[in-house]
Amino acid sequence: MDPDTPTHFNAILVGTGLVESIVAAALSKAGYSVLQLDQQSYYGDTWASLSLQELAEWASSHPSAQCSPPSPPSHLLPTGQRFSLSLLPTLLRANGSAIDLLVRSKVASYLSFGLLNGIGLWSAEEGEGEVKGKGRVERVPASKADVFNHPTLSLVEKRRLTKLLLLAAGQDAFEEDQRLKDPSLTFQDFLQKEVKVSPAVANSLAYALTLCSSSEDLAIPALHRLRSFIHSIGRYGPSPFLVGHYGGAGDLVGGFSRICAVWGGGQILGRPIEALQLDSTPGIIVPPSQAPFLVHDTLPPPPSKPSTSSSDSEVKPLGIPVLIESDKPSSVFTADWVVASPSHLPALFPTLPTSTEPPKSVHAIVILPEPIPFPPPREATEEDYNEPDSNLFIFPPKALEESVGTVTALQVGPGTFAAPAGSYVLYLSAPLLSTPSPETDASTLLTPYLTSLLSLSSSSPPLEPLFTTSYFSHPPPLPPPPSHRTYSSSRPSLHSAKRR
Repeated sequence: MDPDTPTHFNAILVGTGLVESIVAAALSKAGYSVLQLDQQSYYGDTWASLSLQELAEWASSHPSAQCSPPSPPSHLLPTGQRFSLSLLPTLLRANGSAIDLLVRSKVASYLSFGLLNGIGLWSAEEGEGEVKGKGRVERVPASKADVFNHPTLSLVEKRRLTKLLLLAAGQDAFEEDQRLKDPSLTFQDFLQKEVKVSPAVANSLAYALTLCSSSEDLAIPALHRLRSFIHSIGRYGPSPFLVGHYGGAGDLVGGFSRICAVWGGGQILGRPIEALQLDSTPGIIVPPSQAPFLVHDTLPPPPSKPSTSSSDSEVKPLGIPVLIESDKPSSVFTADWVVASPSHLPALFPTLPTSTEPPKSVHAIVILPEPIPFPPPREATEEDYNEPDSNLFIFPPKALEESVGTVTALQVGPGTFAAPAGSYVLYLSAPLLSTPSPETDASTLLTPYLTSLLSLSSSSPPLEPLFTTSYFSHPPPLPPPPSHRTYSSSRPSLHSAKRR
């Protein structure tokens, strides 16, 4: 690298995940010099959206990931770059702080969304000769009109549900309701003992509308989620959820990274990062970003200046060596502050103890040759109904595995630009209610749920996955010692900038 190249920034963001990209965009737009670093060759970190080949490479380096078959089928490889497979599939509520942030920050101009077609709740088949895993999926009523048009609900239950929806849709604090005075009241107990709805209706509300992870979820937080759900219906259409195109979360990351670059921020991807250097000598100062257009009524705050004093009470710059060219020494970039993604902490702090905490959730990405059938709206005729491009299947906690909480299965098709024509993607995710044994893999836990969904299809021959990747997600590593001047983006604690 040219020795005259400016290398000292106000802030260095290590990682290009969603949190780091939002921080980078905000700092850059406020007038600070920003550099984003990532050892991967793609944006997103744990939020990334990958092509088929990139997913297979990622799985080969992820300790808990298994692929079936071990490599992608040859007939999928010619269109492998047209897949956009999200490691962390995300739905956005149509009304809320997240969508408002996208609009205010102008990131929304880089993105596109579609409406989620519907939510279906799985229930086991009842009666003699019941087969474990066999069940049916019923579309969940999500509005007052859906409730009144539902044929299986009694008039009394419709009246009770309407009162609950009116309570949730209002503006009054839930704590003022006498039935919710107990802060330890679970949502299931509130529905069945206070609202007095049937267990089947309670499951629909708890797991399909408020997305509770278990029967122990508290009532007031669940009611807040139900309020957000109701307020989202009708903003952009009949569905409360928006499905991001091109992989969803990965495209969100790209939008914020573009905002950072527009305002003068820089990014270096796909280069090895070495251990953090304390008290580095600052290089040439990078000038603050220049606004391409005026958006502030007042000027942004002046950028911070690196300390040149040798006093122990003054802030010393932090340095990060980056191997830009393999045949040359690493280039050291310095900054007043470093924001680090949890996945990059082991590179910055090689002596950091390895996290031994058990996995907290389990995931699977499944590529299918055709969609799993989803129940159409009750008013739709068979001739007019077209298979939608996105829908959500919900399994209640412990439905097929005792250690697995609520399983969400998001199915997306070519209309979301997540897969080429003739392919569909199914994302299964669930929290773990107990620690799995060391010999249990992710595939073992989610296979019963995948098998149950595949059995809903009447295809001949039976519907089979083309390619499946299963994996656990683990808690982030332990944070660095407090004397380090870093901020771990998954833990809201800002460490002191002064050396003791």
